[in-house]
Amino acid sequence: MSHKLPIGLSDFKEVREENYYYVDKSLFIQEVINRSSKVLLLPRPRRFGKTLNLSMLRYFLEKREESLAPLFKGLAIDQDTEIMQHQGQYPVIFLTFKSCKGSTIEDCLSQIRSLLIELYLEHQPQLYSQLNEYERKEYDKILTEGKQLIHWQSALSFLMRLFHQQTGKRVIVLLDEYDAPIHAGQEHGYYDEIILFMKILLGNALKDNSDLEKGVITGVLRIAKESIFSDLNNLDVLSLLDLEFQDCFGFTEVEVKQLMTNFSFAEADMLKTWYNGYLFGERIIYNPWSVLSFMSRKNGLPRPFWINTASESLLRDIITRTDPDFQEQIETLLEGRTITTELNENIVLRDLEYSESNIWSLLVFSGYLKPIKIIAQPILPLYELAIPNLEVYSFYQNTLKSWLHHQASGKRLQKLLHALIKTDFKTFGELLKEMVSTILSFHDTAGNKPERVYHVFVLGLLTHLMDRYLIRSNRESGYGRYDVLMIPHNKEEPGFIFEFKKVNKPEEKNHKTAMKSALDQIKEKQYAVELRNQGVKNIWGIGVVVSGKRVWVESFIHPVIY
Repeated sequence: MSHKLPIGLSDFKEVREENYYYVDKSLFIQEVINRSSKVLLLPRPRRFGKTLNLSMLRYFLEKREESLAPLFKGLAIDQDTEIMQHQGQYPVIFLTFKSCKGSTIEDCLSQIRSLLIELYLEHQPQLYSQLNEYERKEYDKILTEGKQLIHWQSALSFLMRLFHQQTGKRVIVLLDEYDAPIHAGQEHGYYDEIILFMKILLGNALKDNSDLEKGVITGVLRIAKESIFSDLNNLDVLSLLDLEFQDCFGFTEVEVKQLMTNFSFAEADMLKTWYNGYLFGERIIYNPWSVLSFMSRKNGLPRPFWINTASESLLRDIITRTDPDFQEQIETLLEGRTITTELNENIVLRDLEYSESNIWSLLVFSGYLKPIKIIAQPILPLYELAIPNLEVYSFYQNTLKSWLHHQASGKRLQKLLHALIKTDFKTFGELLKEMVSTILSFHDTAGNKPERVYHVFVLGLLTHLMDRYLIRSNRESGYGRYDVLMIPHNKEEPGFIFEFKKVNKPEEKNHKTAMKSALDQIKEKQYAVELRNQGVKNIWGIGVVVSGKRVWVESFIHPVIY
């Protein structure tokens, strides 16, 4: 195969002219043009081809001195003679906000101003000579008056008016990664200010504007209509839950098979396990960034390429929330099972901590969960969610591990795990008490079910032993459902059963009666059955009793059965 893999390239013209391999997404142009909506918002996860598609759309529609029709020769869109009539017919404004992520509102606005200045300088040779005196003054204000927000907020709409009056054609507006500044605002504390600026900027350009032919906006999320799109009543939002545009972003299974054939790549199963699993509409989708990155490596070893391409501080903060119900669901996902929830396509980032459905929605639309089933309901449907693939699974696992490692300090954690494996339960209990006192807050353990907080906390600590143990939680064994089970890969090593109890007055008046209840439950419910069936002979039952931030640990060894 003579083509090169286009890793990290998002300029369609460069990809086509420099002999890079191109997965044909040109029918995206057809879908955009045939869609009657004036303004389209197409949210998709990062690195799934949004910028490349908008770049393609620009080169297709933009009127230039030289024809760019040869770029589309041999592509699927070239067969649609009606759509090809639109090629090279419009003035186009293209902006990508992906780099506007300043740590302060001043930095962020400065980055947006730089984009607008570049845009004005780019089109100055074409437009400036035909402007009247008033228009030149307004044009110059954008280039020179850096502190006047009112000029910047109307910069797009003013440029659109100039294009329309000079060419006689309404303008195509393409805005890429529009929500990057908003994510930065949420992370760094200037959410309200950037929302207001973007609302006016986009509203001036895209709402009831007679200079607009069509607008196409991409981003990761649809930021709630109330906060940014309240003035855009002509907005058509088509998310990854919709059937429209389902083939346009990411690689389909057919496209990946063709790619592998063209490059004689044989690692189909590994590619699928690590990078497949997304669902856009009804179409199974591969992560294009990771597929191309993996195929370009000579050693053939998969790794989380996509996970390491952006700051994920917001997502990491979410995943390490200590709310017991939330952590229980994260635990369920990590066990390869699914959770069921509503999804909200209109996300208010600042309200994430108050709305669990917003959190799950953020994880879905960002590419960290996938909807695998829709459950019809009278008002809003429910979605069954799962982790898409091994690459994303590694993100959850490593996030929890690094958080616990940071919180608990590596040396102390290793001592605790070593004590457990060596069945030194006195040391294990002392170190666990020490970690609880320094890491968990009173608020974490003050609810109705503090034992669930400890359950999640201890389970997180134990994931550091996954190279030696299969760790299961809340599964059936014997005549009941254990809390945590640790099955050693080497059956000569000890297996462990954890049962968590709180001091529950008046039933269990003190920690001793609660501990007896925990240990008796392990025995009476025969939780050891699964370990014995796996061939483990050395089996320990461990009771963990909690009351607020106080914790007690006791153990017993199951008798060996031959």
